[in-house]
Amino acid sequence: MKLIVSFAQTKISLSMKKILYKGQEVEAFDLLMQKENAIDILHGNKKVETRSFSPFYFSRFIDKKKQKTSKNINDYIIRQDVEFIHFHNYTNSWFLNVRINESGLFVLDKESVEIMNNDFGFHDFNNEWQQYDDIPSSQKPMFYWFSISEIVNHNFA
Repeated sequence: MKLIVSFAQTKISLSMKKILYKGQEVEAFDLLMQKENAIDILHGNKKVETRSFSPFYFSRFIDKKKQKTSKNINDYIIRQDVEFIHFHNYTNSWFLNVRINESGLFVLDKESVEIMNNDFGFHDFNNEWQQYDDIPSSQKPMFYWFSISEIVNHNFA
């Protein structure tokens, strides 16, 4: 998928969390999540998590070292050095650690939604893309996506 939108570099620092995976300490993206979504992941009903393409997440997910060497600003490079996500709520009363095997960006259009449907069984935007059908691609919403491959651990009963 060709990406058309660009963001200026932001000065928000990365929020990472150290978690244990097979006895080794690894870095994970530290992300808030609603408990219902975490439970859906835990039960295998949700295999993809998304976040809006915003300056806040841009500073976390884009590989700035590789991006500087990219010749095309529209070819955003998602960080591939982080394979885990630590999901939790605001009060940290629960957590869910997962391993991700793929990540990327998609534009909210028919083609991207169909790819997410077919490749990942992800249907959250099936009824959303139509409202943006008549506007240029550069103005359509974009999202980061993460394909969840494994539940690492959690503290749900």
